[in-house]
Amino acid sequence: MLPGVVQVPYNGQPIVLMNDAQTTGGYPRIACIIEADMYHLAQIPLGQPIHFVQCSLEEALNARRERQRYLEQLTLATSA
Repeated sequence: MLPGVVQVPYNGQPIVLMNDAQTTGGYPRIACIIEADMYHLAQIPLGQPIHFVQCSLEEALNARRERQRYLEQLTLATSA
């Protein structure tokens, strides 16, 4: 399993796997959070509802590039 995979256990409440995701098995998978949005997800308080929006592979890759540029700019700004 990869971080970002959304599984649905028997109780019907979705679970999003984070960096400590198990290596195999699990419940049925219904979606995956894109890499660029994982940091947002980590900041959401437990129990707060979230909403999913479908995106294309191209949109996910563009979001990852934008996130990488932001992190590079942040690194430059804090190392000066």
